[in-house]
Amino acid sequence: EALKRLERSGELVRRSHRTVELAAFPRAAWAECLALSRSLRGTSLYRDASGRPARLTALLERIEKAAPGGVALGGAIAARHWDRGFDLLGLPRLDLCVHVPGKDLDLDWLRRVDPALRPAPAGDVGAVLAVHPVRRADAGFEPRKGRTLPVADPVETLLDLHELGLYGQGEDLIRRLESPR
Repeated sequence: EALKRLERSGELVRRSHRTVELAAFPRAAWAECLALSRSLRGTSLYRDASGRPARLTALLERIEKAAPGGVALGGAIAARHWDRGFDLLGLPRLDLCVHVPGKDLDLDWLRRVDPALRPAPAGDVGAVLAVHPVRRADAGFEPRKGRTLPVADPVETLLDLHELGLYGQGEDLIRRLESPR
């Protein structure tokens, strides 16, 4: 049904041997996805309850050492992986994608990473960490050379950027992903 909808909107082209191809970035489908993403993704936000300034690079180092399998980096870090020219000064928060096909999201390991992390309400601008469950069968994570954690796929990365309010950077990333390398 999804393929038929994309085909009707002109965003999908059928090829020989029953293969399909996106004609271009599916803008109409993407707009629908963005409208529903906050409610469908099931993101868990965390803030640092210690009262000290957030040190995201130190938190990232601890996460890279302690994260179980099936965890990938998203957000600004993944955006820099997909586009070396990604234009953002600093790191607004850490975004993690956790592959949990058909399972509940278990985040007990985060307590060992940093006992000061506490759940934050949806939309909390002071959140230092966002955890996004990835429930599909194939996580689509890509390894990073010389690093423990892989990065999330471009779609998860774009959803993270949108959730962070980095709309312009998200559009830039879409254009760069569309252009031939």
